[in-house]
This record gives sequence, structure tokens and C-alpha cells, in this order.
Amino acid sequence: MSSSGWLTVTWDDPRLTWNASAYDDIEYIYTKQNKIWRPELIVDNSVEGITPIGHDELFFKVKHTGEVRWDPPGRHVTHCEFDVTYFPFDYQKCSIEIASFAFTTEVLTLIKTKDTINIEDYHDHGEWILHSTQVENHVLVENGEEFSMLEFQVIFERRPGYYITNIVYPVILVSLLTNLVFLLPADSGEKISYILTVLLAQAVLLTLIGDSMPTTSKKAPLIEIYVSLVLVMAALAIVITILNLRLHLRADQSAVPKWLKIFTLKVLLRISCRTSKVKDCVVSKEVSNEDTDEDDYVNVRGIALNRMSTLRPKVPIRKNPQFPFDCKEVSAFLDLFFFHLFNIVIFITTMVLVLILSVSDVPPTHTAHGE
Repeated sequence: MSSSGWLTVTWDDPRLTWNASAYDDIEYIYTKQNKIWRPELIVDNSVEGITPIGHDELFFKVKHTGEVRWDPPGRHVTHCEFDVTYFPFDYQKCSIEIASFAFTTEVLTLIKTKDTINIEDYHDHGEWILHSTQVENHVLVENGEEFSMLEFQVIFERRPGYYITNIVYPVILVSLLTNLVFLLPADSGEKISYILTVLLAQAVLLTLIGDSMPTTSKKAPLIEIYVSLVLVMAALAIVITILNLRLHLRADQSAVPKWLKIFTLKVLLRISCRTSKVKDCVVSKEVSNEDTDEDDYVNVRGIALNRMSTLRPKVPIRKNPQFPFDCKEVSAFLDLFFFHLFNIVIFITTMVLVLILSVSDVPPTHTAHGE
């Protein structure tokens, strides 16, 4: 966290007292720090080097009662533990730890004058909302010695509008497009190119999410896990589509695997609201007088349609009444089955994501140092 501001430090020095009436009613004076004593304070959790706070050219305000006021300004870059689990509806807690390692608590004790940080000069940020602040006293123990420390805690709430428009909505919409590959006709020739395009779009969105968050492996955001799951489903849809196309384009349309016949009869037909029973002696094959073979046109109910004008007497061919479907029909059943299955999985995961993000909109509590 990068922040700029100033500290207000006051203390009493009995060596700096005088009688104001004896000096033309002068109640206070200004002097530089090389003239009087001051506490050696540092920012304990700074990431840009630990140096004493203040500058030699700063003035101190000294009252005739011995009270000294010091207002050192500065820009501090401090370390923060980010928790992006509920991104972009997350809260982040950062702190500035002011300590003095030159003097133990027997000599110097830092005491807060207020329970919160003065934010009168705070300016709104485009990405973060200042939710709350708190100041706490702590004691650090180093090598058996105790040192006083003040921790200025700040809780920020992320503004989710930008991320909802540019990440959340596209992620959910693209995830819903994965299922549509099973509605494309196999003869269209666009099934593979379509699902590959969806897969690439999801990979791009996953990259955008990673670029919008700090690099950390402690806690992964739920939306990133969601996109990864949808990405796996898109890859699985590619495998299913390729295998299903092989079944659809099989040369011997009657060569349906035995396990697939069982699965069709027990599952696929029920989902498609179809029946496997057909009438006997309704499928026939016709041969021309010139002994030229031509395939019959058979509709779904097994009725043979022949366009040949000169035919021999029809020779009835009985079709298996228990499984009267060819590979193309089974392929269509599989597409419908996976369409419903992927819809259910995507719907459940999307609802779980939305539910968790909606109930997780709770800011973290201010905790003591070290908890």
C-alpha cells in the first residue's frame, strides 16, 4: 500500500519550559530537530527501506509548558497481505506500523491519541473505497526487550463495477456458450471450430483475471477457479465432440458398440422421450431389373421409400425391434444428453459462485497485531 500523510507526535520535555510572562508572553517557539531531543521512529513494515521518520529541516513547535509537537510528513509504501478469494467483491486490510527500536518501553511508550485515523484530507480512489480505520497499541519483543509500537489499520473495499462489466459478465456468458456446441448439427462442419473458439475466449478471460490481481499463490480467487473449471469443461467438450463425430461418420451405420446400445436403451432414450419398439416387416430393400443396387431411404419409423421405377418384388428385411437405431441417430441422442448434462453442471457452478460472492460481502474485522 502506498500512502502519503503526516504523523502528529507530541511529548513533554521538562527541560524546555519557561515563564511566558517573563519573555514578552511568548507561549511557543519553533526550532529544528538538531536542537532538541526527539524519538527515533521507523515504519516497521516498510518495503522501501527502513529509515528514521522525519527530516533535518523540519521544525518542532515547543510550548512554554514543555510540550513538543512534531508533524513529520512522508510517503510510505508498506507491506499488505492480500486476500483475493472473493474478487472482485473483496475487502483488503493494510496497516502502517510505527515503532521505535532505539528505546525500550522503559524509556519510551507510544500511546494513541485517537482510536481512528484522521481522514479529513483523504481523496477518493477510483478502485478502492475507504471502509474504516483503527489505531491500536502493541508491544514488540526482540531479544528479551520490549518495544512500543502503534499500528494504523485501514480497511478498503474494492469498487466492483469495472470488474463486473469487463470480467464477471463475459466469464459467465462465455461459459454458457460451451453447451451450444452440442446443438450444432454434425453435418454443418462447424462443431470443432466453434468449441475451439470458445476455449480460446475462456483462456483470454483467465489471463485478464490474472492480470487484474496481485501475484500470490496463498489464496486463489473463486472466479479464477470457476473459469478454470469451465475451461476444463470446454476441453472435455472437444474430446466428446471428436468422438461423437467419428460415430456419426462411421461407414457401417449399423455397427453401434454393444455398451453404447445398452447406454442408449437405458439412458439416452429416456432423455429423448423415445421408444425402441418398431413394427415387424416394415423395412425392405429393393433391387432393380438391371441388378443395380441403390440404398433405400428409411425414415425414423422404418418406412422404406424407393425412387426406382422398375423394381423386383420386395424382399422384406426384418430390423432388430430392440435396437432400431443407426450410428447417426445414436450420435444425435448423445449430443442431446451432453447438452443437458453440461447445462446442469454450468448452472450449478454458476449459482454456487454467485451465491458465495453475494454472501461474502463482509469486511474483515480489526485484529490485534500478530493474530
